Amino acid sequence: MNRTELSIIIVSYNVRELLIRCIESVIKNIGTDILIEIIVVDNCSVDGSSQAVRQRFSEVKIIENNFNAGFPAANNQGFAVATGDYILMLNPDTEIIDNSIQKLLAFYKTIDGAGIVGPKLLNPDMSRQNVVWRFPKVRYIIAEIWYLNFLIPRKYYKEKDFNTSFEVDSMSGATLIFSKNVLKKLDGLDEKLFWIEDVDLCFRAKKAGLHNYYYHEAAIIHHIGQSAKKNYNLSIYFQTVNKINFYKVHGSLIAVILLWVISFVNVILKLFVFLVLSPFRQLYFYKTKAYFYTLKRFLTFK
Repeated sequence: MNRTELSIIIVSYNVRELLIRCIESVIKNIGTDILIEIIVVDNCSVDGSSQAVRQRFSEVKIIENNFNAGFPAANNQGFAVATGDYILMLNPDTEIIDNSIQKLLAFYKTIDGAGIVGPKLLNPDMSRQNVVWRFPKVRYIIAEIWYLNFLIPRKYYKEKDFNTSFEVDSMSGATLIFSKNVLKKLDGLDEKLFWIEDVDLCFRAKKAGLHNYYYHEAAIIHHIGQSAKKNYNLSIYFQTVNKINFYKVHGSLIAVILLWVISFVNVILKLFVFLVLSPFRQLYFYKTKAYFYTLKRFLTFK
């Protein structure tokens, strides 16, 4: 029996149609020169995702959770049963084009001391998404909270030509490839760092002396943020606290306290703004509820 070369892990939550399209794109574009397995970890979807996958793709392995375990924990479940020499983390809201999986894997194998590699991610209109970042710094986080991203172009590698490949600090977890040996060395994703687990994984890879790369010749369409729209409460809460949690693990107590205070003020202000706007649009009502949820949890954040 031939050995599985690549395990593709897809964690899904209530995005049935996107998940089906994602799997179809993998099968259509993978070719016959790579022996793969596809493992779907369903985080207690209620939209019939698992049933739809079983009906259409008998070869796909499915792990069904009876609760939403979160993205990093669910990926770790997939990693635990993966048999491939290489692992591809793939969001269900992605579409593979132009044999990009083969390209990504081939490039990975050329890197001495490879850690983690990510592709170019594209919006549905084929414009490029910002998917590579330098590791979090307090000034970066403060600028992002107040929508002042233009003040921190260095964080987003604005000086680089994205039509070339280059070494980076961290990348979006929407699509990442790494070897089984690297996975063992890093001991999987940190389940406490939900929503920033990709940056943390890349940080630990760099700390271990490995090299992370952005690879421009592999391009994948990413319908960004579709799962997040299914639960604004959790998405906004974790977006608010994730960088504080990162500094709790990798930074200083002073930075944690500073970021907590700044983030708390930000939550209060956004709650007020969306409360005022909520009568005019349903989305603002949902975000008002989400920021109220975040405020309550923020007051007991440890």
